[in-house]
Amino acid sequence: ELLSEDIVRLRLRRPQHFHWSPGQTAYLIMPSVSTLPFEAHPFTIASFDSSLLSAAKLEDQSESSENYETQVLASGAPFWKELVFLVNVHGGFTKKLKEVAATKGQVKVFVDGPYGPSSDLSSYDTSVSVAGGSGISYTLPVFLSVIGHGKSSCKRVVFIWSIRGADYVQWIEEALVKAVQLAPPSLTVFIRIFDTGSPSMSQSMGEDSSLSSPTEKKGTPEQVVTRKGSLTSSMLLSLRVVKMEKGRSDPDALLKEEISMASGSMSVSVCGSQGIARAVRHALRFPVSGPSSILSGGPSVTLYVESFGYA
Repeated sequence: ELLSEDIVRLRLRRPQHFHWSPGQTAYLIMPSVSTLPFEAHPFTIASFDSSLLSAAKLEDQSESSENYETQVLASGAPFWKELVFLVNVHGGFTKKLKEVAATKGQVKVFVDGPYGPSSDLSSYDTSVSVAGGSGISYTLPVFLSVIGHGKSSCKRVVFIWSIRGADYVQWIEEALVKAVQLAPPSLTVFIRIFDTGSPSMSQSMGEDSSLSSPTEKKGTPEQVVTRKGSLTSSMLLSLRVVKMEKGRSDPDALLKEEISMASGSMSVSVCGSQGIARAVRHALRFPVSGPSSILSGGPSVTLYVESFGYA
């Protein structure tokens, strides 16, 4: 399906034997779309393997896997139950894929994978993910995995996403709602979305853009900003930890703020343009996350960078 002029979402029914971990990629072969019949194009898997979540939850619950997925994950599809890929449209193969998506057509896809490493971020005390546009292909499943991990030691998880328009929120809003609902009481969840393309965001989103500080204590209600009519009242209540602002994000200020509040171990995951990755690296340079910071009580920071290019 065509999500925007430059993003195609590809949804595949997940075979029962196919399992993957957050951050992994798969090679897609589409003979009816590609120039050559066996061209293989790598894409990051943007969904979370819900069987892993069910297995983790069932360690502490007596519900069956089937009932758990039906009751808790039903409205979170496709990001919980299917193989999902967010494809950036450029030229060649992706351009042809966009043409197929514009007609709402279906294609036969062969999946080879998964490939690549996957880091267990549930062992960190604080986990921060930063993404721009389709960079959520990497950070969203990482975010969901930290929340859904059965024995996570994480105390705070932060999801930062920069988008070009408020309508981009539609891509993953149900997954974010479900993630907040699944978060255990011991985990503080905070979601910050920056709309860089709409100067009249506060009007189009139906709420005032003045928002609470992210340093508020866990359990303190925060103002929700969302599109009119996009979520039910119960979903709105579930998304109290969401903060949406217009304008560009400031990774330097955002990460320094998180570091100032954190202790122990902290992971920072980033996926997006070279500019976003460069800004995150710059924000974490010495002495912000160096030995002197750790000796004075600051967190030990580990950076994970996922870059994407042309397929």
